[in-house]
Amino acid sequence: MLSKLSTLILGTIAESKKNPYELTKMIKQLDLNKWFSIAESTVYATINTLKKKGLITGERLQKGNFPEKTVYSITAEGEFELHRSISKYLERNNLGGEEFDVAILLMHNLGKEELMQKLKFKLESLESANYDLKKKILKLELKGDKHSTNLTLLKHRLYLLEAETKTIKDLIKNVNLRKSLVTESPFDLRVN
Repeated sequence: MLSKLSTLILGTIAESKKNPYELTKMIKQLDLNKWFSIAESTVYATINTLKKKGLITGERLQKGNFPEKTVYSITAEGEFELHRSISKYLERNNLGGEEFDVAILLMHNLGKEELMQKLKFKLESLESANYDLKKKILKLELKGDKHSTNLTLLKHRLYLLEAETKTIKDLIKNVNLRKSLVTESPFDLRVN
């Protein structure tokens, strides 16, 4: 499974060929530094790693008098790894994790049936965890332990579970309503 940044870069390159400058500009415009720390040098290092693993290939281009630049595209192996990473990020139960955010952003790379299967499985898992957590909270409350940090922590986890459950339900509803997953690029938030 790829790192969050590798997955994000690979997903972006899968949409259209990009050079490193375009990738760093997109990351800044999407404010991805608010999700997780991304230094410009890390983007370049990640691109080199993806290239060494054979997940992307570079093509040198020169337009007019502008300096030559390398534009990257995804390979078949890169598409496989992207698909695998998105799937794993959807399957994992780490509440509040950036991996789930990356998976949502790139979920259009999965087929509709596969995505629905993964979302429904995640929903079942979240609902089961929600039930277990509510039992623990009730047990603490019945003991009269209403002001403990344990209870506060459990309630916090419950709120995160409820938020993620709502997100999954919304995604399932939206995916059901669409004929295809790709209506527009998730990166259209960019300011060109």
